[in-house]
Amino acid sequence: MEKMDIIRKVIEPTEWVNALVAVEKPKTGRLRVCLDPRPLNKAIQRPHYPLPTLDDITPKLAGAQYFSVLDARSGYWTIKLSHKSTMLTTFNTIYGRYRFMRLPFGIISAQDEFQRRVDEAYEGLQGVAAIVDDILVYGHTKEEHDANLRAMLERTRERGIKLNEEKSIICVTEVSYFGHRLTREGIRPDPNKVKAIREMAPPRSKAELETILGMVTYLSRFAPRLSEATASLRQLLKENNEFVWDSNHDIALQQVKDLLTQEPGPVLTYFDHTKDVKLQVDASKCGLGAVLLQEEKPVAYASKALTETEENYAQIEKELYAVLFGCKRFHQYLYGPQVVVESDHKPLESIMRKPLAAAPPRMQRMILQLQWYDITIIHKPGKQIPVADTLSRKPIECSESSLSEGMDWQIHTVVRNAPVSDNKLAEIRAATGQDEQLSMLRRIITSGWPESHKKCPPAISAYWNHRDEISGILLKGEKIIVPHSLRAEMLSRIHTGHLGIEKCKQRARDVLFWPGMGKQIEALVESCNICLKRRNSFQKEPMISHPIPERPWQVIATDLFMWNNTDYIAAADYYSRYFEVEKIPSLTSNTVIQKLKAMFARFGVPQTLISDNG
Repeated sequence: MEKMDIIRKVIEPTEWVNALVAVEKPKTGRLRVCLDPRPLNKAIQRPHYPLPTLDDITPKLAGAQYFSVLDARSGYWTIKLSHKSTMLTTFNTIYGRYRFMRLPFGIISAQDEFQRRVDEAYEGLQGVAAIVDDILVYGHTKEEHDANLRAMLERTRERGIKLNEEKSIICVTEVSYFGHRLTREGIRPDPNKVKAIREMAPPRSKAELETILGMVTYLSRFAPRLSEATASLRQLLKENNEFVWDSNHDIALQQVKDLLTQEPGPVLTYFDHTKDVKLQVDASKCGLGAVLLQEEKPVAYASKALTETEENYAQIEKELYAVLFGCKRFHQYLYGPQVVVESDHKPLESIMRKPLAAAPPRMQRMILQLQWYDITIIHKPGKQIPVADTLSRKPIECSESSLSEGMDWQIHTVVRNAPVSDNKLAEIRAATGQDEQLSMLRRIITSGWPESHKKCPPAISAYWNHRDEISGILLKGEKIIVPHSLRAEMLSRIHTGHLGIEKCKQRARDVLFWPGMGKQIEALVESCNICLKRRNSFQKEPMISHPIPERPWQVIATDLFMWNNTDYIAAADYYSRYFEVEKIPSLTSNTVIQKLKAMFARFGVPQTLISDNG
């Protein structure tokens, strides 16, 4: 390294002296010399350059037939350091102190800087992508591949990047790249990874289990039920749980192996931005599943185990959560294009068409997050979406999922004031538990509504038309569903003040719901002597005149009316009583605005415009 001018001897005093670590390379067995500059790294301001992932590269491979993978040899050493930086890399050996003249391994910013240099080196080249020092060249035909490869090699020579011949693979139809196998048909798990998973021994500690789960999670795109299969294993990683491996964990580990090592292995097609996109989702009692499709071929799978809190969601909330999970998981594919979402839960179609206030607060937050995406939800029976539906067909014990921990959520706040006190809510909750009809309704909400009205139990058929607005805590939108035992009391409270039929209905409909509530309010008011007397004694209020303006055209009033099958707009000045009437071809807002603008152009813009909105 000293002869290659990678390092130089240091004689003068330096502010930093780092430790040195030698790491054996897994494939070649050669030693890689690295610094151990942990104290130095704490003082370095990292540039945080984005590192490409396989998900960033695979969409570019649609239609690719030939591949090459080349390795940049000692890539970090192609980057020269300034004199000041070289002094910071000083390390101690038995032969004295040395400093790196080139970028060493171990520096926290090394990967960011090297990736930036690689991206700049191959910028603008067709059919070339790189993740750190692994350079991928591809083409739709052999001629195109060869042309891309020649351009890449010429740019490599210009930038002084050296390649490792031993680790380079040239012009093949299948190649291993970052733990995956790239083929003409699509992407498969790397056979070496599959072999390693198949031969995994049971872990002896939490640390070993974390290593195993990290390996299998890397291939999660190939296994639609992976989060379910690993649920009992992840239970062992909880902070308060003791690590005790038993036969149930052996079964779970074998299930994980079977999912990832089955023959023939799964093939995922490359994402093609020119083709239509479809997302199939499903929710079970303890998990969510999603599969991204193009031309009915899978692009990627994803699954998520529900937490204990999420397991208590109403079924419609779980189904909508599955849609949100799928969109967030495949954000890089779904942000922008029109997406068809297929679900076996039919109420999702109608809840997405209703006003936001018609949904419970939790679903409101989900719907707001889905506004990022141009999605259309359609209903498909579970048998027609078998992959996503697998979660529902084979539920097993689930626990918290680590997939949600790193999820980037767009936060929206929906504020709702509880219409009753906490004590009254507790009373309603207790009465609901004792109400036979509402208890049955709660069970149906939890387990899922039947496919048709005919199959709905007669006792709760009155709630059928509102099934997509009822949450697991028995709310219709934000209105509390009142049990039978409390309805008389609620009617009495609504009637307090003897406001009449319409105002009593309005007061009730803002916060409460039960079938037939409106008719019961009408009957109560009609039978009330006080209400009848007050209704007969009501007198029309005298008209209240407006104050006289200070100048003409300061305050005007407008109205729309029809005469002799023709629409007109009228405007009157409150000061001078001058008025204008003009025909209008239609009652659209655009037409009315244009007429008002014409009036304002002649007389000026009034200070106040009075209208009854039509």
